[in-house]
Amino acid sequence: MTTTTVVLAEALESVRHGLHASRAVERMFEQLQPDAALAGQLRTALYNAIRFPDQSGVLSVPEWLRARLQRSLGDRYQQFLDASATDAPVMIRVNTLRTTVAACLRALAPYQPVSRGALAIEIQRPFGLFASAAFQQGWFEQQDATSQRVAQATNAGPGMRVVDACAGAGGKTLAMAAMMQNRGRLIALDVSAPKLDACKQRARRAGATCVETRLIATTKVVKRLYDTADCVLIDAPCSGTGVLRRNPDILWHLTEQQVEELVHTQRDILQRYARMVRSGGTLVYATCSVLAEEGPEQVSAFLQGAPEYALATQWQTLPGDQVHNHDNHGGDGFYVAVLQRQ
Repeated sequence: MTTTTVVLAEALESVRHGLHASRAVERMFEQLQPDAALAGQLRTALYNAIRFPDQSGVLSVPEWLRARLQRSLGDRYQQFLDASATDAPVMIRVNTLRTTVAACLRALAPYQPVSRGALAIEIQRPFGLFASAAFQQGWFEQQDATSQRVAQATNAGPGMRVVDACAGAGGKTLAMAAMMQNRGRLIALDVSAPKLDACKQRARRAGATCVETRLIATTKVVKRLYDTADCVLIDAPCSGTGVLRRNPDILWHLTEQQVEELVHTQRDILQRYARMVRSGGTLVYATCSVLAEEGPEQVSAFLQGAPEYALATQWQTLPGDQVHNHDNHGGDGFYVAVLQRQ
C-alpha cells in the first residue's frame, strides 16, 4: 500500500473512533503536505467513505434518524438526502471593518472568488486560502451563506447592546460586530473557554473592538444580563442535521438519546436566556438542524409559556437551497425564528 492509502485508512479509522471529519482532513494534510489536486482527492475520498460505507452511493442514515427526518421534512426528505450527499461550497464573509467587497475580490483572484450577494463570496479554488495575506489581515472569515443570513436576522446596528448567547468561536459574533460598525456593545457568551479564546483571537484579527467575551461559569453570568439587551441571538447547540454536507461523521456518531438531550438543553437555554432581552427587544433563535423538534416545535412550546413574546417571523432552509433576495446561494440547512418581546 502507498503512503497516501495508509494515511487515508488511518484517517477513516480515527473518524470511526470519534474524530471530527474536518480534523481528520487536517491531519492528512499535515502528514502528506499535498498539492491542491491531491488535497481535493483526499478530502473527497474520506468524505465519501463516511457517507457511503457500503459503496452504494446512497447516504447511509440510521433508521431512527431517517424516521425523524421523514416526519420533519415530508416530501422534501429526498431533496434533503440528495443535497446532504454532496460537498458544500466554500463561502466567506467580507469583513467590512477591514476592507471592501471589491478589494477582497481583487486580493483573492488566485482563488477564483465569485460574489454571491452583499458580503458573501464563494471560493472555487480554496486550497491555501487561509495562508493568504488577506486572511491574515482580517479581510474575511469563512462563513456559510445561511449562517451569514442568521446574523443578519438580528438586525444588529450601531449603538445597540447585543448578546450572542452561544457564541462558540464567534462566526456570527464577528458578523454582527461588522453590522454594528464597532459602535455599541456586543457580549459573546459561551460555556467553553477554548471556544471563547478562539473568538477573542478572531476578533483581534477582524478589528472587532466592540466584542467582549464572557465565560458562562455559573448561572450568575446570565442573570446579571437580565433585561439589558436590545437583541439576543441564541444559536443553540443542536444535532447538526442541516450541515451533514460539512460534517458527514454526524451520521456515525449522533444517537437518538443525544437528540432528546439536545432538545431538553435547547428548551432550558431558551427559557433562561430569553430573560436577557429588554422590553421591546428582539430574541433570535437559530439551529443548524432540519428536525422539527429542534426548530418550529421548540419555538412553539417556548411561546406557550412566554406570553411576553410574539413570533415576528420564522424561516427554514435545507442544504443547497437557493433563497432569492438573500445571500443564500446553496447554503446550509438552518431554522431561524425572530421573536419580539412586548
